[in-house]
Amino acid sequence: MSQRLWFRVEDVLPLAEHALACTTHHLTRAQLMAGEHNTPALTLRRVGADGHLRSNGVPTWHTDDGDEHAAHGRAVRHVDEAPDPAEDLYLPLRHPGCDGRRPIDVLRAAAALDHHWLAIDTDTWPGAVLDTSHIEAYDHHADTLGPHARWRPAMVTAARLNARCYPALIARDHVLGEDGLLICRLHPRTVRHLTADLTAPWRAATMPGEHPLVRFYGATAVLLEDTDSGGHPRVAVDDRCHPDHDGCYPLGIDRWHWHIVPAVAMPLHDRLRLHLTTLHGRVRPRRR
Repeated sequence: MSQRLWFRVEDVLPLAEHALACTTHHLTRAQLMAGEHNTPALTLRRVGADGHLRSNGVPTWHTDDGDEHAAHGRAVRHVDEAPDPAEDLYLPLRHPGCDGRRPIDVLRAAAALDHHWLAIDTDTWPGAVLDTSHIEAYDHHADTLGPHARWRPAMVTAARLNARCYPALIARDHVLGEDGLLICRLHPRTVRHLTADLTAPWRAATMPGEHPLVRFYGATAVLLEDTDSGGHPRVAVDDRCHPDHDGCYPLGIDRWHWHIVPAVAMPLHDRLRLHLTTLHGRVRPRRR
């Protein structure tokens, strides 16, 4: 199981600002174990490959439904791996790390630089406090599987893609989070086909934000979301996806929630292309 949990910066930064704005703070178990004084912080509860970040500010911040605001993160895990015991961790927001940065500075800089992902490394000693050496912001989800991972071809779709199906490579032995989200890789030709599909005439009958857009900037696939608030249409970057070691794209990882469509047959040329991609991935490590 990966030790890194991946969160969206847009979910984490408001929690951090809430903790900083509050004048009093909850005393947490992880804080007591670390022997830390009461200070604005985020508390992390990790259970297996899932994690939840919350503000320790008082009063507690609740949603309209009465639930406490939390940011949900996931890690890559092996399908047969038993979940690790639950652990509680503590991230003070104003404590500078060995590099002089404070966690709140990392979060604010990530938002300013349009970096959408925050990776938190939970590989620490019991009772240790998280600092900037355990967190890093990225402009894309960088915790994809390496060249030794095993893949198989399948037809996949996602609810946000208007039920359209695409050939992809899915990880045989790894998933994302405890709910087992698929990890998919799409061939560049498939990504360009998907990009064209998302701007087809059927889109004119949909609402803004109902379906994503994809654009290429060089070799980078950029996921866009369109919104319309009172006659002011706007397109914002939601994620970025870079080609991996085989030139494939882990498009929509932890965003689109892919699932397999067994009833749809994969075209032969797509199946051959994906099989050649997996073969190339197996041969390359042996040559090294």
